[in-house]
Amino acid sequence: MNTFLINFSVAAAVLSATAQTAQPVQPAADVPVKPAAESTPSLKLIGGADIRFRYDYKDNAPTSGGKINTAYQDYYRLRTRVWGEVGYENVALFGRLANEFRDYHNAPQQYQFPDELFIDALFLDVKGLLDDKVDLRVGRQDLKYGDGRVISDGSAGDGSRSTYFDAARASIRLSEKNTLDVFGIYQRPEDEWTVGGEGYDMTSLTGGENNDLTESAFGAYLTLGESKALPVELYYIWKDESRSFNKGDRSSRLAGRDFHTVGTRLTPSLTDRLSLEAEGAVQIGETGEGRDILAFLGYAGTLYKIAPDASWKPTLKAGVLYLSGDEDAKAGDDNNWNPVFNRTTWFSELASGQYPKLYWTNLLYPHLEVAAAPAKSHKVSLETGPMFAAENDTAQDDSYRGLLGIAKYQFPLLKGFFRKESEVKGTVLAEVVDAGDYYADAETGYYLRFELAAKF
Repeated sequence: MNTFLINFSVAAAVLSATAQTAQPVQPAADVPVKPAAESTPSLKLIGGADIRFRYDYKDNAPTSGGKINTAYQDYYRLRTRVWGEVGYENVALFGRLANEFRDYHNAPQQYQFPDELFIDALFLDVKGLLDDKVDLRVGRQDLKYGDGRVISDGSAGDGSRSTYFDAARASIRLSEKNTLDVFGIYQRPEDEWTVGGEGYDMTSLTGGENNDLTESAFGAYLTLGESKALPVELYYIWKDESRSFNKGDRSSRLAGRDFHTVGTRLTPSLTDRLSLEAEGAVQIGETGEGRDILAFLGYAGTLYKIAPDASWKPTLKAGVLYLSGDEDAKAGDDNNWNPVFNRTTWFSELASGQYPKLYWTNLLYPHLEVAAAPAKSHKVSLETGPMFAAENDTAQDDSYRGLLGIAKYQFPLLKGFFRKESEVKGTVLAEVVDAGDYYADAETGYYLRFELAAKF
């Protein structure tokens, strides 16, 4: 293990050093510039590394089925990554290796330090095809569109460890400000490329291992930016979720799902101070047991810049999020919104505990957010709002999930200490949920995170 750590550190240092490149000298304004000689294509090699430390504490966290987990959790996570890219003309190969070590102080899970190495990214870029109209990216990569409500995390089964997709994507420039992305995704339950580790099930809907759920998807995302006053995004995603096992129990099968998601996102600017955001999507399809799928997502929000010329950039944001739900998830049509590839902690770490395996659904959340930048690279935000179940699906005769409050402070610590891009940033996140009568034993839940992230 010591040899592994030494090799990992040496690789990070070597790749980081190769990324330092000289800046070209600009000629004086009164000096005539000679035409540049035709440059000879050359091999480009860059690299770097990053480290992220997180400490988390939570107590009385809401869980599924209208229950509260009264046991506190106290743990920290350390993720290290090293990356490199080699390129020649319009072709580049990018790779990133990573591991995440976790230590739980009040839970049965215990992880060895560090006992894994996995490929967090490995893709081939080919740019400027078809008269500079098409860019291709093939391999393990991160994908996120819009605000990430439908596509943001392809490897949901490992939490904060990674967000990668095994995918192929073509980005097509229809005009200067109109683009179309077409992509295919194939996610397996196990990552055959991981060395060591805890054996995460990357796609599980119920927890445990050996669930054998495979996700296949094809989609298109169109961005129309010709109008600055009304940018429009349109998307379509077909997804197939195979049959799987319930918590790895080979005698208990879960039905698969075959469905289509169609949606649009609008981000108009009404004035210099006022802008809007609206997103709506519908899902149709069929489950493996023959139930029809019909589900909806809706979001509407407005952002007001209180003092546009002020250095501290104060803003006020109001929004409403709606995810359709079912009173009885086992009978009739399936009306529960499927998060597609947004099984993340999303807008709240504490509220996400309501959903097993981060399967966000059945929610109505009106909320307000106040944000400001008290100094350069500093950001403070406060958010609050009541959460409701769109459909009451518990034994309690109440759909009020509770009042959520979130406070977040992001701040810089160091910059340019190793090279120009090097930096260390910090984040403090605090959340409170005053649980409502949706829960049988309503308690006030708390969450606290302290994070340091360094980039070399």
